[in-house]
Amino acid sequence: MCLLREAAHAWQQLTGTEYRITVGRRGKKSSFALSFSFADFPHVAGMQYAQDVDFGLRPSEYYGERLIPSILSGKLEAANMERSRNWLRIKGRLNAIIHLQETLDTEFLIARFRPNLVRIHCKIDAEYIIKNLHSGEVFFVFIDKGTGQRYYCKSAFERTTIDYLENQAVLTVLKKEKVMNGIPTLLYLHPNYMEDAEA
Repeated sequence: MCLLREAAHAWQQLTGTEYRITVGRRGKKSSFALSFSFADFPHVAGMQYAQDVDFGLRPSEYYGERLIPSILSGKLEAANMERSRNWLRIKGRLNAIIHLQETLDTEFLIARFRPNLVRIHCKIDAEYIIKNLHSGEVFFVFIDKGTGQRYYCKSAFERTTIDYLENQAVLTVLKKEKVMNGIPTLLYLHPNYMEDAEA
């Protein structure tokens, strides 16, 4: 299976899933619920870097939320993505998507993201950054708030030479739940976190 198709399948599996995460720092806490939609996938997958690729379809046939169905049905030639001159950049994004559920299910580091603290010029504008801890590869996941208070994955990619979590103020994960088909599963609860203190 080519990486784009594998990433589309991984994202499709996440669309019925929500992660409810509570974090804290210096006595202050905040919570957010991360969800996934087909419309979020093209940007995270790096389609904006593949404008030099002919997928054998009109762009309108795979634009936005149509992309995943076009890939999984075989209508779009997903393997053509590898012909892009930006393939290495795209590949790092697809690998991050493929490992996204594992990243969120296991232990990770999280911080409120401030792009001005990154060692290089950074155009990513997101509220949170996550760095995985349990894979042989290092992935960064950027989470932002969209319309209607919905939190979504804005970007995700493999680490190259820059550690985007460096210099960021790391938060403590207090509670993490995974909700699938309306059924919550507790993934982590900090030993000092008091349930009755939750707002």
